[in-house]
Amino acid sequence: MSRLRLRPKNQALSFVFGLLIFVIFIPGCWAFKNKISPTTQPADNKVAVGADLKNTSNSNSSLGIGLSGIADYSTQLPFLDGFKSSRKWITQCVSTEPNCKGEWDTEEYNLLNLDENGWVKSLPSPEDAPKYTRVSTLLFREIPNRYPSGQYIVLYEGEGAIKYTYDAKKDDAASKPGRDIINVDATQGGGIFMTITATDPQKTGNYIRNIRVVQSQDEQLYQKGEIFNPLFIEKIKKFKVLRFMDWMGTNGSEQKAWSNRPKPDNLSYAYRGNVPIEVMVTLANKIQAKPWFNMPHMAADEYMTNFAKMVKDSLDPKLKVYVEYSNEVWNWSFPQSHYALEQGKAKWGDKGDTFMQWHGMRSAQMCDIWKGVFGEQKNRVVCVLGTQRAWRDLETSALECSYWVAEGNKPCYQHGIDALAVAGYFGGNLGAKENVSTVESWLKDADGGFGKAFKQLKEGGLLGGFKDSLPDVENDVRYYLDVAQKKGLKLFAYEGGQHIVGTEGVENNEKLTNFFMELNRRPEMYELYTQLLNSWKQAGGSIFMHFVDVGGFSKWGSWGALEYVEQKDSPKYNALMDFIDKNPSTNNK
Repeated sequence: MSRLRLRPKNQALSFVFGLLIFVIFIPGCWAFKNKISPTTQPADNKVAVGADLKNTSNSNSSLGIGLSGIADYSTQLPFLDGFKSSRKWITQCVSTEPNCKGEWDTEEYNLLNLDENGWVKSLPSPEDAPKYTRVSTLLFREIPNRYPSGQYIVLYEGEGAIKYTYDAKKDDAASKPGRDIINVDATQGGGIFMTITATDPQKTGNYIRNIRVVQSQDEQLYQKGEIFNPLFIEKIKKFKVLRFMDWMGTNGSEQKAWSNRPKPDNLSYAYRGNVPIEVMVTLANKIQAKPWFNMPHMAADEYMTNFAKMVKDSLDPKLKVYVEYSNEVWNWSFPQSHYALEQGKAKWGDKGDTFMQWHGMRSAQMCDIWKGVFGEQKNRVVCVLGTQRAWRDLETSALECSYWVAEGNKPCYQHGIDALAVAGYFGGNLGAKENVSTVESWLKDADGGFGKAFKQLKEGGLLGGFKDSLPDVENDVRYYLDVAQKKGLKLFAYEGGQHIVGTEGVENNEKLTNFFMELNRRPEMYELYTQLLNSWKQAGGSIFMHFVDVGGFSKWGSWGALEYVEQKDSPKYNALMDFIDKNPSTNNK
């Protein structure tokens, strides 16, 4: 999946013009997973916590990491229970049934009879009005060899029948009600296709529910209460901060009321509000990393207040918590930008920067709420205000928020804001439309074009358009560090790393997509990452958050430090690990 990053040039530009300006792609629309025991969780939704890691090595880490979103096609595989990554129910029918035309999806999800956690309570008979007579879902879709082959245990409650196809085949002899054994060949790439063909046949309310899919060798660990894949934990344990933006489905989030927040018992974290607070806090506690939460842009004050209370009550008191209002409110490809513009216009009229003024005001109100909830422990809350690196002076509207100040309030940055945050990306403008012919010509070089590409990334000067090589990043960092210091703030990189990806149609250029993916795998990338991180440190930047931990490469970008969770290392990942080891941080923020 992809998300567009727009780069407007002037604060006074109108919304329409903002939609037309330079864009760059990066990922992040993904979504969620988890489950703990064979029985339903208690009503208080507390999550079982596996044994904490001993001798965690991130206490002096200088880097954080953004966690890629949870989806049926994700290679991150963070949970032992694979069903927590399952796709939204697909309503299906059989071609021999009345009204069925054999379509893959009858698109009748809104007609499903679901319980509060999303389990299907009943299925129509072929004679009923709906077309669908069964429901299906997918796990580990189209990631061949990126999830383990072997035997899996499918645990469930209730009565009915589940059918398994694609990469999975049921062992009928070894299976029994409530416990199916399936053998999986992950080399095929189809994923595990599960279909509920019958549920609650006796009409007693005992429908199929609480499905969990666990590798057989992990069943004992899972039954003891462990949530997370040990391989996933191993890959992220050195990072000081975990940014949960994509785990929370922040971009375009529909979360408003606290009563509708995601719960641990939800059947999947790939939709229905994404990963619950309880699970995110459990992960932070487990590896002793500081969580970074992104408040949904439409969240009411009650939502923020209760969120803060839950974190205060459950997060290890030795840990701080980072909190940010939404994500990239300046980015017109995201609904939160349009929402901020609409709200700003309604409050202050049709002015050029109302969206950022609204962003600043809600960031200030959010920070007041969180620090108010934490009370005497308010120093544990680190409030972050983000701005676009490429649009200098845009930050002024959010930091100063003059329209809100005119109503009798203090400037937004004086409401407990601790840090200004920008992106720390470099891409050399390799994927821009105007540079296609030039970059394609490099492919004819004896070295396949890698030499010129890395020269452009490291030094710039070979391509036109947006200045986006490492020296340009360093120059921008110095500017924003000066802005932050004048306000008494830290400077964070909320996301960073490479963003070598095609934009404005170039993402469909297969030759360049393959070239960009190979650039990410080249050993030279280690040097560029090291240079980026060293320059950030030398300039005086505080925490740097890489985007992201684990994610497969595609035309939409090569964002993962690792391409799949079982990958041992990579130039990018090695650079991050070595920087942590060689640059211990004493900054407690």
